[in-house]
Amino acid sequence: MDYQKLIEHRNRTNLFSQYVGIEITDIKEGYAETKLITRKEHLNPAGAVHGGVLYSLADIATGSAAASYGYHIATVDSSFNFLRAGLNVTELKAVAKERKHGKRISFFDVSVYDQDGNELASGSYTYTQLKTQIEL
Repeated sequence: MDYQKLIEHRNRTNLFSQYVGIEITDIKEGYAETKLITRKEHLNPAGAVHGGVLYSLADIATGSAAASYGYHIATVDSSFNFLRAGLNVTELKAVAKERKHGKRISFFDVSVYDQDGNELASGSYTYTQLKTQIEL
């Protein structure tokens, strides 16, 4: 698998990511990272990064890690915990790591950090591998 081509493909074809401003920065087998430079549109009324932004960043990171095997995937389940308010955040980073890879079902852990390395949220995601390969 050419991971650089996979990064470029996923960044180019995921219109939601583009709209929100999420970029995939790294993919390896069972691993991925995403980043987001925050804008005022990413904040909730309290001035913290909206929880949906944190969740989306994590979902795209884990989905990219799951896709590292070259197949399209679908989310089966997720659990997400908000650990602290994202106040004064200028940049976010999500790091997804595979816990277990099976023939059809895989499990991933993810953490979302601010620019200072503070963990804002963490979660676990379950994906199923679809039968269709990703065409690069």
